[in-house]
Amino acid sequence: MKQTTEENLNAEVKTESTLLSFEQSCSKDWILRYYSQEQIPYLTRLTSFQNLKELPIPLVLSQCVLNKNELLICGGWNKRSCYSYHKLKNEYKFICKYPSDVTLNGHCVVKLEDNSNNNYNNEITLLSFGGSQYTKRHTLVMTYVSVWNDNDNEIKSNESNKLNNYNKWIPFTKNHNRSIIFGRKKNYNRPIIIGRKQNHNYEGVRAVIGGRNNHLLFITYQPKNISVYDLNKFQFIDHDILPASNQIWHHCFILNSENIQGQEMIETNEQNYEMLLFCKNTGLSIKYCEYQNTFRFYTLRICNDIAPFHKYAYVCINGVILFFGGYGWNGDKWIFSKSVHKYLIKEDKWMTFQNTLHNPLLNCVAILSDNNIHIIGGNNDKNTTVSTHINAKVYVWDASQLSTNKIKFIIQYWIRVLKIKLGWINEFNKIVINYVKGYQVLMVLQGHDQEVSGVRFSADCRKIVSASCDQTVRIWDVSSGKQLQIFIGHTSDVFTAKFSPDGNTVVSCSSDGTIRLWDVNTGTEIMNLEINYCDIFDVDFSPDGRYIVSGLRDKTIILWDVDSGTEINQLFGHSGRVLSTKFSPDGKTIVSSSYDKTINLWNVESGEILKQFKGHSDIVARARFSPDSKCIVSCSFDNTVQIWDIETGIILKILEHEDIVDDIQYFPDSQTIVSCSRDGTIRLWNVESGKRIQTLNGNSGYMKCVDALVIVKFKSGDYYNHKSNKIIFLKKMIVFQMFPQPYFVKNFVNISFVFIKNVLSLDFFFNLLALCQSPKIDRNDKNQSRNK
Repeated sequence: MKQTTEENLNAEVKTESTLLSFEQSCSKDWILRYYSQEQIPYLTRLTSFQNLKELPIPLVLSQCVLNKNELLICGGWNKRSCYSYHKLKNEYKFICKYPSDVTLNGHCVVKLEDNSNNNYNNEITLLSFGGSQYTKRHTLVMTYVSVWNDNDNEIKSNESNKLNNYNKWIPFTKNHNRSIIFGRKKNYNRPIIIGRKQNHNYEGVRAVIGGRNNHLLFITYQPKNISVYDLNKFQFIDHDILPASNQIWHHCFILNSENIQGQEMIETNEQNYEMLLFCKNTGLSIKYCEYQNTFRFYTLRICNDIAPFHKYAYVCINGVILFFGGYGWNGDKWIFSKSVHKYLIKEDKWMTFQNTLHNPLLNCVAILSDNNIHIIGGNNDKNTTVSTHINAKVYVWDASQLSTNKIKFIIQYWIRVLKIKLGWINEFNKIVINYVKGYQVLMVLQGHDQEVSGVRFSADCRKIVSASCDQTVRIWDVSSGKQLQIFIGHTSDVFTAKFSPDGNTVVSCSSDGTIRLWDVNTGTEIMNLEINYCDIFDVDFSPDGRYIVSGLRDKTIILWDVDSGTEINQLFGHSGRVLSTKFSPDGKTIVSSSYDKTINLWNVESGEILKQFKGHSDIVARARFSPDSKCIVSCSFDNTVQIWDIETGIILKILEHEDIVDDIQYFPDSQTIVSCSRDGTIRLWNVESGKRIQTLNGNSGYMKCVDALVIVKFKSGDYYNHKSNKIIFLKKMIVFQMFPQPYFVKNFVNISFVFIKNVLSLDFFFNLLALCQSPKIDRNDKNQSRNK
């Protein structure tokens, strides 16, 4: 019985779950808790890469060409055998071997375009060349006819069969694409060796085919050369030196055209073509004018993550280049990469994915086929040649490649899920964060008359509270962006405002020496705690909402009882103003930062200092706990963000801005930090690697404060003058955020197309759906979910 269209699509999407492992989204303990033993093997098989049948022999520095449903694998380092891999059968067949006198070491194979009408549809011509002054140079051609006897791809060339000149490498001559004509000059059959006369070094060479008649072979090779070989005239017609900062070999060399497949080139202008080259620290846009036979070179930006590497695999599709693995020198040692990098050609922008190859890989080759990327052979980090053949879906790395049917299916599925009215559990945060690849402006909130000094989400992320130097505190609705409440009562600058854990109360502190509690629903002041007109820079609720901690100008920290409004304890230990105070997630400790350049860890019950962290060279503006309470992150006037191990007290990472860093926050997954600085940038950092994930640049003013799911930027035409204490009006705040937690399901239909196309991988939805439908979730656990 045939499946329905939707069932087929469902099956297709599930079988295409060669995406991020669900095990990467949540901890192993969490999976064991919420999934049955039968479900775990399926979940842990889901990965970004799928292993296909291994190569017949280990191959390194191989070359690969696409031919319909076949991948033609053409030898490798010291390996002369060539194979055809059938994508539908997942099988290999032997084609031929290179001649015994040919030594392969970083050779190049391209598909020649035949403009005549004589060739059969099932024949293609391959050109292979390589060698150097140390190995014998070769230039060979093969007329290939499929070795697979499929009904739709049978060998039909009787003439080729009779002549027996197909599926083997033969010398490249002027007759390679011509019918035999008796009486033609003998030199038409003389072998041509490209680059021999010029003594070119073609180890690690790269080449592409172009020109208005696909007759030009563009060759890039060491040390820093580019040449143009005319395949009709059988001679070089141009040569130039690349403005590279390092030797060019085993590099990336592609054609900048839409829907690149194999070696095709599309004219970008009248007889003008563009190629892109990347190798280690070098990035070049190479523009060639066929009419004038001239080159122009333009430098492209290289991100720090990929700068040490070459010998990576790469593919290009729709204005995006993907790089897999690589090898290079990093200061004092050789390094092997398993990273995946993405370069957006039009935007001149780099991205480094958190998802990586299973193991480091270099000297492998990648080829694009339909919506699949095949990565073939290579060396591992032990320099062992491997026989692996890996496959990945294009839309894992470029979500814009999702088909319309898949998007429709996802939307239909989510519309059905909306009716279930699922709750939100903390593990959803981890899944959302893992699949967000970028940020964009969600809305602009405008209402304050002066500088906005603080902003925070409510616990359920339905509301935002902001504090300002206009002496007001305001509540905003996340969904609509409308102002819900304005609290008026402070008589001076309000530094901080935060929601209570239940979201019903807001606490604020001010330079007027008061801490005020406000009823969110009625907008009325509940309590006023006075401290003799001493500036209060920060306040925070304990996780259970029973206590408040405050940091003061007079170098003290005060603990308050919320119900009675009485002072419980004073903490002494800083020698300068206390700028930030924060409860730990379990409420047992407090972390504080100060003008005295230190960070203190306090025991709430005893009021004693447990540890003091010294490392910043200037004022410490903020200090926060990681969600797992294992680390502290701090930011300072010394332009750095520092991550500390609480148990050992050592600095794990130092992250740098170009100016004072005013605020930092951990994301719920403990793997990402966001910082904002007076250098005009907001930066996202990977905690484990210490590498920058993304930078958001401001147009004017500087970044003042951030929250875990919200980033705020203040726009100003002036600055804060510390000498005259003049505060210039900062009237707008722009909110950047991921999906608000409880609104994700509710508002999904309205924003789905924007985010599916730009920031999410398809497997995000299925991981989240699997989590939503898991029968193992404990619905009575208030910390994990709301009741259905």
